[in-house]
Amino acid sequence: MSSVRPSPEDIRKLRELATEWGKVIARRAFGPEGPGQEVSLTVMEELALEVSRGLVEGTLQTLLHQQAQTLGEEHPCPDCQHLCPVQYETRPLYLKGGHQLQQDEPVCHCPDCRRDFFPPPARPRP
Repeated sequence: MSSVRPSPEDIRKLRELATEWGKVIARRAFGPEGPGQEVSLTVMEELALEVSRGLVEGTLQTLLHQQAQTLGEEHPCPDCQHLCPVQYETRPLYLKGGHQLQQDEPVCHCPDCRRDFFPPPARPRP
């Protein structure tokens, strides 16, 4: 699954995995017997949506962190090529479905050019 975009088959398998985790969540939320008759579909849906937000947050934070690690500790300034340390600033990301998460975004500051820049993604390997 290291290609630029996961294949439809990979996505299908990951969705199946998420479905199995949904079963684990259901057991954790209501026990092995499940919800009683007094639990409405609305309550179950709100629980599922909140849990899905956690899945989205954990997945994206992990992937973005892994991606940022490919930058290394220094990155050349786009103007003068001076090597600048990669630092991180926390900022909110607004996602589809109304999700929001706090992300540590890589940023650099060039003391020679006096400019801030966001390092571009690593170049693909040949």
